[in-house]
Amino acid sequence: MKKPFTPRKERKFIGKYRPRIDALEKASGRAVYADDFANKTRFPDMLYAKVLHSPHAHARIRRLDVSKARHLPGVAAILTYQDPEVAALKPTSAGWTDGVDTVSYERMMWKRYRDRRVLGDTAHWVGDDLGVVVAAETEEAAEEALRQVEVEWEVLPFVLDPMEAMKPGAPAVHPDIALNNVLPADAVGGGDVFLDKGDVEAAFSRADVVVEADAAYHNATQCSLDNWCCLVKWEGDKLTCWSNSYEADQSRMHISQMLGLPLHKVRVISPFVGGQFGRGDTGEQPFFLFTALLAKRTGRPVKFKHTRRESFHDSRQPALYHAKAGARKDGTITALHFKSVGNAGAYADHTMFALKFAPAEVAEVAFAHIPNLKLEAYGVYTNMLPACMMRGVGNSQLNLILGRVVDVLAERLAMDPIDLVIKNFGHQWAAPPDKSLSAVLREGAERIGWKEKRRGSRPDAIGPGALARGVGFSFHPGWHAEWQEARRGKIQVSIKLNPDGTVMLEAPTVEVGTGSNTCNVLGCAEALAFLGVTPDKIQFSNVVDTETCLKDTVQTDSAVSFLQSEALVVAAQELKRKVLEAAAPKLGARPEDLDIADGRIFAKSSPADYKSVDEVLWAGDLVPISVTVSRPPASERTGVPFQANYAEVEVDTGTGQVRIVKLVIVNDCGTVMYPSGAEAQQIGGQCMAVGETLTEEIIYDPPTGVPLNFNWIDYRVPTMADVPDIEPVLLEVWRGTGEYGACGIGEGVLTCTPAAVANAIYDAVGVRVDGIPFKPEKVLAALKAGGRP
Repeated sequence: MKKPFTPRKERKFIGKYRPRIDALEKASGRAVYADDFANKTRFPDMLYAKVLHSPHAHARIRRLDVSKARHLPGVAAILTYQDPEVAALKPTSAGWTDGVDTVSYERMMWKRYRDRRVLGDTAHWVGDDLGVVVAAETEEAAEEALRQVEVEWEVLPFVLDPMEAMKPGAPAVHPDIALNNVLPADAVGGGDVFLDKGDVEAAFSRADVVVEADAAYHNATQCSLDNWCCLVKWEGDKLTCWSNSYEADQSRMHISQMLGLPLHKVRVISPFVGGQFGRGDTGEQPFFLFTALLAKRTGRPVKFKHTRRESFHDSRQPALYHAKAGARKDGTITALHFKSVGNAGAYADHTMFALKFAPAEVAEVAFAHIPNLKLEAYGVYTNMLPACMMRGVGNSQLNLILGRVVDVLAERLAMDPIDLVIKNFGHQWAAPPDKSLSAVLREGAERIGWKEKRRGSRPDAIGPGALARGVGFSFHPGWHAEWQEARRGKIQVSIKLNPDGTVMLEAPTVEVGTGSNTCNVLGCAEALAFLGVTPDKIQFSNVVDTETCLKDTVQTDSAVSFLQSEALVVAAQELKRKVLEAAAPKLGARPEDLDIADGRIFAKSSPADYKSVDEVLWAGDLVPISVTVSRPPASERTGVPFQANYAEVEVDTGTGQVRIVKLVIVNDCGTVMYPSGAEAQQIGGQCMAVGETLTEEIIYDPPTGVPLNFNWIDYRVPTMADVPDIEPVLLEVWRGTGEYGACGIGEGVLTCTPAAVANAIYDAVGVRVDGIPFKPEKVLAALKAGGRP
């Protein structure tokens, strides 16, 4: 960080650098994670569950014999797809909701893609859960029992490539849903062409310049340190589930709906989560259900947890993008066309969210001034790892091609790409140039040294083995502003003011490492500053319990950092009214004639004559004053701010090695709620971004469909030595509605990095590499194809 963030409006607690509220709890080891609650110390009679994984990319169970497994010492129960309680379970999906809202079975997002059977008899990828699950006294006993299960497989044809899967005669992965493997149109995502404005073909025919570009985004995985885990216990007809799902209320709904239990008979408790990065958005996981059934059958608590290998459970949505852009000579873009083919893998889940939902939102807030615009997408089943949610869902894939095609077009027009972007992009509620977009681009250009370091349209002659440097950038709209969160419904918070002036804050949200809990406490202190409340006087629970808490606000879309604080502003106003009502008899005045500031209550006519809030409260009945608020997100459409990532790279033309020298990450946040946490997101997000850009990729064996690198040695996650100099920059230019008018940043801080690096590589060596990760062999091939030595 070259210089600290300076807020545009000075506040007492919001916008200040300070430690996290859970820093001591985590550093001292007192923070409770999955293995801290699901263990034999807390549950001495706990059993361990293990599920069968398919060794084949596509296969059906012909015959199953579990007799040997049942008789092994330590085996308590075995469930199979043939058991009535399993067979009775409805077909489902792991993508009922993206975490924004709580939905029932009939209101799930992707009703047409109910392609999962809990412990079904058919496997759709190597590693698929199916057929058999065992509960035993130890993990080792459960694993040995699975090895003793005799399975006769009917091995079926499989397909890994989405382009091959679309061809006539390709193996059908889910023939009951998509005979040709192409996911059918859905009410949420729309048809294959899901946005068609103007006439792009006519616009291309009239354009002075037309360019095209391709980009391939691969299937990286989330690499969460905290593997999926749950523990289920029954007491009579009531089920309690401890889980590291960050969707406590939605997990309760999922279990209730699938097992046919009333909601008051299902309790879900979620403590801290050690990072989830989008994994939890496919939260309707089958393991919750078969763990619950095992616990019911045995009458004992049962724990299920993924191993590190099993945590390679889903990935970012891979996508092949093609883009076409047309413009006039003056740089006015007249037409854009984006087409994507997404590899859904074995199950659809949120494939169409990534391919359609997210790009449609980007079009609304970034492409509004492009008169002719067409977006089309095709989700395709294959027999690979399911491609679901990952941080920056859908945005990262679109941005790779957006950054590419803008750079190509700018070169053809002989324009600086920064000028081209400012001239054309923005949301419909303000005419270009967009102030936020201009600010992030100008600030990033200055920080990276754009004018001094950019080599321009063609680098100088590069000899073999030369180290060539270049710079590049990409831009994207922020994710998310308050008006984009309307699907959440009402945000619930509660404040209890004790007689001694301390506060009990209830703003339920499962903390996944982002610092949103700190934002809630700071927002509460800010809203209650009139009472003299400081953050150290506020008690906040980091455990969400559906039986005792209000409705949780899930930490997706990077919006919890401000949504609950906006609700706390409303709650504080109501609390102030109640405090004045309580104080009026003690001061012999009417409530409307009183006011509160800095912990003092006084008559408006004589502010120098006051009593402290504590003094007034202690003189009362000592009953805490409580306020609960249910507030929907503000609906006024204000557009969104923008972000830009700049990269400087060094390319070794002899080896093809790409080294990222520096990254500048610029985010306009509207209001920065907690700069320490925001900058941590900007910096930490680059670990994921650098990995996806340069090294991370799941590799398959084509003849067998077996994934070859489900481990953290062959699947190369960046280490500290791989992470470049990162300069985080926070701005406050745009402003939404409400007290803060903020926008999230954590979701999107990595979105622009791959495109920025891609454009920097081109600036350095004059050739484009179409697909990430930009491994040495790809760079060397591009250099050779481009005629470079």
